[in-house]
Amino acid sequence: MTCSNCGAELAEGAVFCSTCGTPQVNDPGAQTITIKAPEDPILMALRKELSGEYEVERELGRGGMAVVYKAVEVQLHRTVALKVVPPENAGGGATAERFKREARMAASLDHANIIPVYRVGQANNLLYMAMKFVEGRAVDAIIEQQGPLPIPVVLEVLRCSAHALAYAHDHGIVHRDIKGANILIDKDGRVLVSDFGIARAMEEKSMTASGMIIGTPYFMSPEQCGGLKVGPQSDQYSLGIMAFQMLTGEVPFDADSVMGIIQHHYMTPVPDIAAVRDDVPPELLAAIYRALNKDVADRYEDTHVFADALDAVPEPEGTTRRDGQNMLKALTTGAGDAIPKIRTASLPPLAGTGVVPRPASMPNIPTVKPKTGGQASVPAPKPRAGLMVGGGLAVAAAAAAGVYFGVLKPKQDAAAPPVAAVLPESGYVKFANVPAGATITVDDKPVSGDSGLFPRGDVIYKVSAPGYKPVSDAVAVAAGKTRTVDLAMEKIVVAAPPPKTPPGGTKGPAPVAQAAAGAPAAPKEFGSLTVATDPVFANVAVDGAVVGQGRVIGAKVSVGTHTVRISADGYEAYSRSITVTPNNNTSLGKITLTKTGGP
Repeated sequence: MTCSNCGAELAEGAVFCSTCGTPQVNDPGAQTITIKAPEDPILMALRKELSGEYEVERELGRGGMAVVYKAVEVQLHRTVALKVVPPENAGGGATAERFKREARMAASLDHANIIPVYRVGQANNLLYMAMKFVEGRAVDAIIEQQGPLPIPVVLEVLRCSAHALAYAHDHGIVHRDIKGANILIDKDGRVLVSDFGIARAMEEKSMTASGMIIGTPYFMSPEQCGGLKVGPQSDQYSLGIMAFQMLTGEVPFDADSVMGIIQHHYMTPVPDIAAVRDDVPPELLAAIYRALNKDVADRYEDTHVFADALDAVPEPEGTTRRDGQNMLKALTTGAGDAIPKIRTASLPPLAGTGVVPRPASMPNIPTVKPKTGGQASVPAPKPRAGLMVGGGLAVAAAAAAGVYFGVLKPKQDAAAPPVAAVLPESGYVKFANVPAGATITVDDKPVSGDSGLFPRGDVIYKVSAPGYKPVSDAVAVAAGKTRTVDLAMEKIVVAAPPPKTPPGGTKGPAPVAQAAAGAPAAPKEFGSLTVATDPVFANVAVDGAVVGQGRVIGAKVSVGTHTVRISADGYEAYSRSITVTPNNNTSLGKITLTKTGGP
């Protein structure tokens, strides 16, 4: 038996040619035999190099970093997904070794919500991973069809994903590309996270040093956008973006260019979910907004704590966690038509994205009991695609990470400005101890909030606040760094007017007016307190009464002098006296406690 394409000798009954990869037709009774050589050179190379080990059937999806194929492992008769890095993305030998090292680490993960990796290898100049083949759908495909998802579904996806990430973080692995395309739902409604190790394996030291960024801009954390070192908190941020998309049908930050999206991550506050959808539990909103803080230190210190916060969100009235699993199963197996679509209001337009200071990152968390939202047909969200950005390049990357049932086409953005040429030339300036009502300008441009991103070099800041002497000075902005300016503004002391002499020259103390019997007491006046703590589990108490933990925003405090005490187990307590004035907010900024026995 010989190959109909190249003439090579074949074993009896061979499905593919081991020399050229051409499929063979072995039906001697067939009236017409039409042979068409495959056009995909990667597929042909795979069939040739892995002949006898895998029968590679067809392509399932592709992106800028990898291509996924469906194959059958010959010895075990097991269907697998082969994720292959094309030669043009594999780079040199160092990249290949790093890919195999990171992939082996991913293969060591053994968790119910992580897709197993069976094998890691290299076939000539192709790097590949053999993973479990999942019969199901990716979360982004479900959102594309269904729009905003029911709360029980959102909770189930977030809880399982967060626990999987926490497990991986315990083993020293950060995903770096969490998005709907990498969260799969199998036919039984089980949530599975895929693609651990791929982004890190493709991110060589030389890339990050030159400003290269690998990831999906819609879901990237601010530190990842800047090409900085990322940790577990980066995955928390990406999962928070995905949570926003599941609740609203849209990602929070979009723009006409990659640079515009990245600037939103740096500077634009997260839109208020409660303003567009009123059935989201406040506990869920609080968990999402904490994960979406711009500052890494303001997110969850440990991903297990994030997962625990999601577990603690109460189920919607009349539902159980099992209901969420059943809904997921229905949405995955094609029975989702029975699940009504969710009505949401339109997201407001985002602010412009010039290189200007960013405002505070966390919106106010609603405390009112959510109402039940209506249901109606909504348009499918726009497709999202992965992008690799750097050195003036904007190309498709990381889509098809595990999309086994359909691939979203990458959004073309040829006019995107070079990110690597912009980000390294900017740095942050953060103002500490900002009085309430203060106005801040940098180089005569107003600053919204207490920090911002500015071009490298010296800038002039000016700060004025009611009741304080204005300050002005210069600060040097360093590329990729954060400079903290402690304002410590001096209060203006107003001398009390001399006591008036009573009419007629009467000496002695002025008579005290007696309140009429039964007259109502004067209404009590209040101000507010804002403070953030490190560690995030520290208690904040005012005059001995705990008013919050980790981050207190606008806590109601009566007018007058009070003692604020911040404490946590294993840390030295911090105390400070504050004076609260009517209708004003007293901000202490961020208080970092010292560990007992030293740092």
